[in-house]
Amino acid sequence: MPNTKKEVAEEAVKKVKAVAEDAKATVKAAAETVTEKAEATVEKAKSAAKKAAAKPRRAAAKKPAVKKSAEKLEAKVVIELPNVSESTDSLIERAKADWTAKGNALDDMKQLTLYINAVEGMVYYVVNDDYLSGNFAI
Repeated sequence: MPNTKKEVAEEAVKKVKAVAEDAKATVKAAAETVTEKAEATVEKAKSAAKKAAAKPRRAAAKKPAVKKSAEKLEAKVVIELPNVSESTDSLIERAKADWTAKGNALDDMKQLTLYINAVEGMVYYVVNDDYLSGNFAI
């Protein structure tokens, strides 16, 4: 049991570091899972494209295209940190709002990259590959 303010503060710092490490591990694991699934999907698409390219083409009437279930897929990513849960869509909207609040035109934004720092509780964003366009707290 801590007796002094210093010991209490040190105990609190240890707890915060432990939570930050857990959050870091969770975000890393989620990113790895998303990357693995994306890579698998890309490989399936490449395979399907190769098969389609190898088939002989006919001039006869074609059947109407049927959409695959993957085209109907609506994906959503939610980032969960201690006491915070944000979707990627909301973070993108917040970055756009911060960008325009700084006097920039939304039409000038061609590419947006978000960097989520769980330890700091901050989102840093880069527009059009320019160095650090802005940031905001999660």
